[in-house]
Amino acid sequence: MIFIRSPSPAPRPASLAVQWGYSAGNLGKSVVWNSFESMMLFFLVSMAGFDAMTAGLILAAALLWDAAFDLIVACWSDRRGHANELAALVIVGAPLCGVGFWLIFILQGSWAIAAAIIICRIGYSLCDVGHNTLLLRVARAPGAAARVSGLRLLFSAAGVALLALVSGSSLSLTALAMQRQSLAAGALGGGLLYVTTLLLSLLATRHLPVSVDDPPRRVSARPLSVCWRNPPFRRLLLLIAIQASFVPIFQRALPFYGQAVRADAGWAGPALLTLTLAQSLALPGWMAIARRRPSRTIAIMAYAMAIIGMAGLTIASIGTAGTIMIAIFGVGLAGMNLAIWALLTETVHRELSGAADGEATPVGLFLAVLKSAAALGNLLWASVVALGVDRSSGAIVADWPLLPLSATLLPLLGCCAALLLLRNEM
Repeated sequence: MIFIRSPSPAPRPASLAVQWGYSAGNLGKSVVWNSFESMMLFFLVSMAGFDAMTAGLILAAALLWDAAFDLIVACWSDRRGHANELAALVIVGAPLCGVGFWLIFILQGSWAIAAAIIICRIGYSLCDVGHNTLLLRVARAPGAAARVSGLRLLFSAAGVALLALVSGSSLSLTALAMQRQSLAAGALGGGLLYVTTLLLSLLATRHLPVSVDDPPRRVSARPLSVCWRNPPFRRLLLLIAIQASFVPIFQRALPFYGQAVRADAGWAGPALLTLTLAQSLALPGWMAIARRRPSRTIAIMAYAMAIIGMAGLTIASIGTAGTIMIAIFGVGLAGMNLAIWALLTETVHRELSGAADGEATPVGLFLAVLKSAAALGNLLWASVVALGVDRSSGAIVADWPLLPLSATLLPLLGCCAALLLLRNEM
């Protein structure tokens, strides 16, 4: 007698409550991540007494440590093979990151601040592997990847909006001591938000099964090489490396850009708010398009929008035209971020399900490449800032053309490279 094994039924989608609860974790994560991306270099140089290159090296080293830690923790988690391992990572990492984030802004002395940065990034790594791998469980059903990625990005945008309000109001204060005190109060709130929202994510996803229904076909002694030898996954890693290296430079540049071009570092707050509002308003549209178009198409459209925004801002940086270009860039950011996380989920489910030893290793490798590329981008921007600092006063040189040009042309270059990669077949 011949037995024919029927295919596994399509997994049932997670409930809306689970999707929203899980995605809420991005609210706190966004505050911490975007603090490092948009204002940490400015804080270290302007308030904590670091020179630009030293600050850039510290932030780059923290990201590289973060990347290595992501990879180690992901492989360790998969090898242990416990279903609740991801929850343990978040439970340990959330308070570590939240407390470290607050300490960065209240400690005095360069070594103490550098240690707080490392503590914060270690905690963030633990949570990042745990929370992002849970995405594979929440978005198991067909078509769920773009929807859940969109919800995550909505919460991320809300976190950036909170950061924009706090940083904008803090940097608008006249006295340096008042600016730092205000930022420290905001960091305390951001750390508490980080812990609370991530614990909410765990609560919402506590009953979800692992992302792979069947056991692996074979156990590989080298799970990283299994991931790397997969061409679609390797191209995805190249795409996120390009994006993370160049595209966030504009966001990192905002306080320096405002100080150099407008003599007002506080301009970074309204600019970041404009960027965030544009992302928030655009996300429902991108999510609607995602129901009818593949993630690759969304990424192509998004990079094209970002190119228009950065090219326009290079030409017209002041007034209403500049604000419109920042908003167009924000629309592109929303689409590319939705697409990249949807592509990760789809690629892992389609290409690596059963081929790797677990669900955390591909996500850990993806995060390691993202953060390593972000470290290089941090160093690149720190080098630009170092060239524009007056060595005698430590102040940014006003009307220095290379700084605003680098802030827009480097992201423009990254978007063009990513677009070429996608058009050559993702």
